[in-house]
Amino acid sequence: MNNKEFASKIIELVGGEKNILSLTHCVTRLRFVLKNNQLVDEQKLSNLDGVMGIQKQAGQFQVIIGSKVKKVYHEVMNLLPNQSEKEEVKSQEKVNIFSRIVNTLSAILVPSLPPIIGGGMLKGLMYLFVTLKMLNPESGTYFILNITCDSMFYFFPFLIAASAAKRFNTNEYMAMALAGALLYPSMVNAALAGEMKSVRFLNLVNIPVINYAQSIVPILLGVLVMKYVYNFLEEKLPSMTTAILAPLFTLLTVVPIMLFAIAPLGFEIGEVVARGLQGLIDFSPFLSGLVIGTLRPFMVLVGMHHALRPIVQQQIASYGYSSMAAFSYLSTMAQATAPFAMFLILKNKKMKQIAISSSLSGFLGITEPALYGVLVKYKAAFIGASLGGGLGSAFASSLHARAFASAMPSVLSIPVYLGKGSTLGFLVGLAVTLVSTFTLTTLLATTVFRKDLLEDKSENEKTNNNKLAQGTCEIHSPVQGELLQLSEVPDDTFANQLLGRTIAIMPTDEKIVSPIDGEVEFVFDTKHAIGLVGKNGEEILIHLGIDTVALKGQYFENFVKKGDKVKAGECIAKFEIEKVKAAGFNPTVLTVVTNDKNYLSIIDEFEEGKIFPNEKIMNIVY
Repeated sequence: MNNKEFASKIIELVGGEKNILSLTHCVTRLRFVLKNNQLVDEQKLSNLDGVMGIQKQAGQFQVIIGSKVKKVYHEVMNLLPNQSEKEEVKSQEKVNIFSRIVNTLSAILVPSLPPIIGGGMLKGLMYLFVTLKMLNPESGTYFILNITCDSMFYFFPFLIAASAAKRFNTNEYMAMALAGALLYPSMVNAALAGEMKSVRFLNLVNIPVINYAQSIVPILLGVLVMKYVYNFLEEKLPSMTTAILAPLFTLLTVVPIMLFAIAPLGFEIGEVVARGLQGLIDFSPFLSGLVIGTLRPFMVLVGMHHALRPIVQQQIASYGYSSMAAFSYLSTMAQATAPFAMFLILKNKKMKQIAISSSLSGFLGITEPALYGVLVKYKAAFIGASLGGGLGSAFASSLHARAFASAMPSVLSIPVYLGKGSTLGFLVGLAVTLVSTFTLTTLLATTVFRKDLLEDKSENEKTNNNKLAQGTCEIHSPVQGELLQLSEVPDDTFANQLLGRTIAIMPTDEKIVSPIDGEVEFVFDTKHAIGLVGKNGEEILIHLGIDTVALKGQYFENFVKKGDKVKAGECIAKFEIEKVKAAGFNPTVLTVVTNDKNYLSIIDEFEEGKIFPNEKIMNIVY
């Protein structure tokens, strides 16, 4: 299923285009605001291939996609012609004030992250090259590279201004004009030189002289005030003068007020937050690191981790480094390590694939696949990742580990944490994180939570979780071909597994063999379907093609009849694939366990790829 088909299916399952008020996205999630959440088919959406999970948070219906979310988002937007990338429409659900603040900060900060991440990575690499004597800090090359990586931090208020204006639905260029006032060279230079504490305006008020470079809160508050002033003037002024007078009166009103009260207040708020957090860390570095590092996976689960971004940025603006960013990094590495430990322990091939792929994406900075695909499923992994990240952060904090720029936490961003007394603490914290997470996850999985290692149960099998496993039997492939995702099967009955647990194969050979040892229960008159019963009671339907009943047996040949005994791998039928295609029919071969509810568990052997006759495709646990 390509991204366009995937996007179309998501739209359908969230209640259709008319149910969507707005849509935004973050690094891994589509964030819908819907008219009616009751119209969402949550079960099908959760089970849709490519969806890692769903979550209702703060008035949003979030669909967790993973690293390809941006591509899927664009496909969804292309299918929703009436949507735009304007501000999110407010949900009809009530949302508490704290959640609204967090959502707003997240929506403003996320779009501005790419240059910050790029600049942070370059800063780390430059430090590494200077340390290794590969780059001369007095050279022209260093001078240019320093401009390249430092400009987005210095002029961060411009990035925030544009993003905030978009969020607040006001003029982006007017917002950037406010950022220009905050960063005007005369103001910044006077603040850096300490030449004056304030300037007199209209002989009425003293305006503080402050360096607002890298700040967040002042420009946020300024743009918020500007929104009401500018929008009010555009609405109330005569239309023929709006284009001239609205910008003029907005600047004359907002800039002095911002420089006199709003920006200094915002600056002080940011400083208080940064000093408060740093005070907590200074009071007990070990305890603060342990608590913050341990709780981060829980914060990601409920979407609260976005609240940490402005704190990290404020720390960097105030002190030139962030301890909080180091905690987040180590927690990310813990959430990547735990799935790797589970990969080595698990026996289920499908879960092993999920574990190793989510581990790799976690080390690259995307933890949602690991969190929703492995950690939530296995308690040992969740506890191991939480405690491992907490212990690593505790040691790192005690040894003054820090980030010197904002960057996505991944193995590629390690240089950001090296330098100025941080290197030893960071490396020790990283080592403690990796070792403790792996050890704790392994010990917990193989002792305390050993039951969690039983093979996965599908939704319709969970009702049988009071049964004890007595044995297993295998189902083999009836044909050579390519495994398909059920979402690719153009028949809802099979795609939704309404007849039972289903495997779909696009055949490349005409020969059909028995998938089990057993007896032929029936052969359809139209020759396109055969029913088998295995020695363990498994009832298997082999269905050749989609809607091929209409061919009335043409192009099909059966070699068995009702009551015949068959062995796995024995040829029972064949059909002419190319002629079936030429007749306008899909030749997909479907293997269905029609009495799947009678079993404790049914586990698919493979998720995708080539398959050969008599190769195992399912395990039945009974």
